[in-house]
Amino acid sequence: MRYAIHTLMIFTVLTTGALAQGWDATSKAMHGMVAEATQNAAKTRAIIAGEQKELGGEKAALQRGIAEKQKRFDGLKARYDELLKREDALKEELAAQAHELKTIDGTIRTSAKQARDYFHESLTTPEHPERTAVLEEVLQPEKFPGLEGIRNLLALYLDEMAASGAVVRRTGAFIGADGMDKTGELVRVGTFTEAYRLKDGSLGFLRPTSDGSKLMAVQGEPGWSLAGLMDDFFDGKGAAFPVDISNGAAFTRLAQEQKSVWDWLKAGGLLVWPIILVGLVAMGLVAERFYALSRIRGNSDRNMKQILRMVSKGEWKQCGEFCRAQSQFPTCRIIGHTLKYMGNTREIIENAFQEGLLKELPMLERFLPTLNVLAAVAPLLGLLGTVTGMINTFQIITLYGTGDPRMMSGGISEALVTTQLGLAVAVPIMILHHVLERRVDKIIGDMEEKGTGFAVALMKQGQIRKREKLDAAA
Repeated sequence: MRYAIHTLMIFTVLTTGALAQGWDATSKAMHGMVAEATQNAAKTRAIIAGEQKELGGEKAALQRGIAEKQKRFDGLKARYDELLKREDALKEELAAQAHELKTIDGTIRTSAKQARDYFHESLTTPEHPERTAVLEEVLQPEKFPGLEGIRNLLALYLDEMAASGAVVRRTGAFIGADGMDKTGELVRVGTFTEAYRLKDGSLGFLRPTSDGSKLMAVQGEPGWSLAGLMDDFFDGKGAAFPVDISNGAAFTRLAQEQKSVWDWLKAGGLLVWPIILVGLVAMGLVAERFYALSRIRGNSDRNMKQILRMVSKGEWKQCGEFCRAQSQFPTCRIIGHTLKYMGNTREIIENAFQEGLLKELPMLERFLPTLNVLAAVAPLLGLLGTVTGMINTFQIITLYGTGDPRMMSGGISEALVTTQLGLAVAVPIMILHHVLERRVDKIIGDMEEKGTGFAVALMKQGQIRKREKLDAAA
């Protein structure tokens, strides 16, 4: 292509030169141009040769790089294949040992759970709050505890074994019997007994809370003999100290047996006092009724004998004066009222007697309806205390959950004590009310008997007329 261009240029120059300057000038110009073209061609070939050499070097370098990378690739691939084979071998080995690892993992977790349950009841846990974090680390469900976890768990057991044989004195905090935080002198004997002494000299025993994070006082006093031993030990004057090998259960039982009536009543809450007031009012009314009815019953027969004796002798004036003198007795008042109708028919005499008897009934049955109401109110108040106690219990469950049953004991005690006290008050009132009703019925029957006897005595004395004679006399 390049030669064709040069030929075309020479032909053009020749044609142009031949026409303008003649053949000589054209020939010189042509030689010059040929020489220049030859030089340019030589330079071009040199440049092409240089470029070809440079490209050849670069090609050789690239080929060496490719060879090196291919060699490295082959090495890595061989390493990868080797690692895959090793992985397969390890998987096979791991699968072969999976059952054994699972057994070991289960054993460690079971031991950790047992340790957690035991430490929740241990008196030493409040002194070592880090136990919780260690146990939570071991008990993570998706993580094998490993040697570090096993070592930490073993260290907890060894610390507990060491603490079981030690007597520790310290100053620490705990939850008092009133539920408030206290700080005092503490003495721990092994892992089963711990006691406190406050600045005011009060003594008591301690038990761990349900989660084992704190200590709380056992309700009740230790008693004067145990208190003396404990004081001497706290003061360093004695070597004996009361212990409870049942891990606090015996002291708790002792405290429950030491509860006084006042403590029992306080456990029932505010509704205990209305129930007691109902009981006291009922006892007062019952006493008044027994006294009043006993006096009526005791004098009825004696008074009636006197009345019948005077009636048989016709001493009507003396009989009326006697009835007025003994007017504090209902039988005499009824007989005195009936005497006013003497000389009338039997029906009038009987109606007069019934009228007097009806006037006496409110006095005889006084306070009996009130006792009936009080007998019904007492268990209702107990039931109301049950409801308020259960409400308090559910409020505590809402705030603190069901983790610690002792925190719910206040509401449960209120419910049970008020129910028990309400029934204890209501049952005697109902029995005594029934006894009084029977006594009133017996007195009424006795009055009716006396009234019948009095009517018979009047009839014998001719003081009861027939209606025909009375109508004729009228």
